[in-house]
Amino acid sequence: MIHRKFIAVTIAAALLIGTITGCGGQKNQIDTTDGVTNILDYVTVDFSGKDGEGTAYVNVDYDGIELEMVGGEEKIKDLDEVDDLAALTKYINAVSSISFSIDKNEGLSNKDEVTVTVTYDSTAAEAAGVVFGSQKSKTFEVKGLK
Repeated sequence: MIHRKFIAVTIAAALLIGTITGCGGQKNQIDTTDGVTNILDYVTVDFSGKDGEGTAYVNVDYDGIELEMVGGEEKIKDLDEVDDLAALTKYINAVSSISFSIDKNEGLSNKDEVTVTVTYDSTAAEAAGVVFGSQKSKTFEVKGLK
């Protein structure tokens, strides 16, 4: 049983390292110097459809969040998959606890506003030594509907 858990955590750690170092996505400016990961800096909203019937889609750059959480690319390179398994597991738990909601995602018109709200497990973040910013929601203006 313990062997299975170890394998599962090792695979999850490898996936975390792979997503942080290799996957694309949005490229935000990552500031690892202040020690704070502002989750909503990595959120955008795309709008599509007709004016009055628009739909909103929340996009999250999880790679950017993870990279900033860990402290940047240099710190990722320093992590050893086996020796730092406990630390990697804590990062995985923190990022896995993040969830997003949007107050309205249908029937949208240009110039409407939608608000994206983030929640996370503060205990998991604290255990990983991660400080998420104090911003819990962000408003986006609807635009680009035809």
